[in-house]
Amino acid sequence: MEHDYLELTERLERAYSPRIALRRVSLSDGWPLFEATRNPLFNKHLLWDPPESELEVLRRIDVIVEACRRGQLAAVSGVVRTTGEWASLFRFQPYMADPACMEMGVWTHDRFWTGRYTLELSHMCIDAVFQNSEVGRLMGAASPENRGSCALMKSVGMTETEIVTRRMESGLAVELQEFELLREDWNGRAALREEKPSHQMVPPAPPAPMPSRRAQMAARRRAREANLDRDDEFADVAD
Repeated sequence: MEHDYLELTERLERAYSPRIALRRVSLSDGWPLFEATRNPLFNKHLLWDPPESELEVLRRIDVIVEACRRGQLAAVSGVVRTTGEWASLFRFQPYMADPACMEMGVWTHDRFWTGRYTLELSHMCIDAVFQNSEVGRLMGAASPENRGSCALMKSVGMTETEIVTRRMESGLAVELQEFELLREDWNGRAALREEKPSHQMVPPAPPAPMPSRRAQMAARRRAREANLDRDDEFADVAD
């Protein structure tokens, strides 16, 4: 099963929750992300070294934006509905060689670590991806020492699977606890979602009506007449 990440991104950016709206990730998200990396606690469990300049973060975001444009992953930014302020970047990407599976990840600005923003965002994104794709299993991973991330994944219904070893960009090997959420388990909470939905979707705009043949011919005639008038103006100037 090949996931259509382009279509998934288009659908995700229509989702919104009580406080957060989703939009397609953009290069400009690099600046608030760089600001977030000024907090040592933000960097503590990243798989990449703390950036020394804005340009390093912009290059990283540029790679994500390009991969999203190519349909290699789905990436959206969570922004505050009332102000548009950037709060998080949420992404879904292939997991290993499992075609039925996606891996998810999230970076949240430290200004939104309190108030359960990331929990609200995660419930919305997880529900939206199950509703708008055929994915059978979602995976997540975090350092066992990152109690906040581990607690978040348990809060959205994920369960621990196994400890795996991955390498940071620097080459250092780190141990991560993996979590999973199966579609059948997500389906089992359908009654709870009906009672309290995690999000709503902006309906797509209706297709523009096709002009009649008569209207098309009239438009072409007006265009020809406008071009003739313009030619007369140029001729007067030349004389």
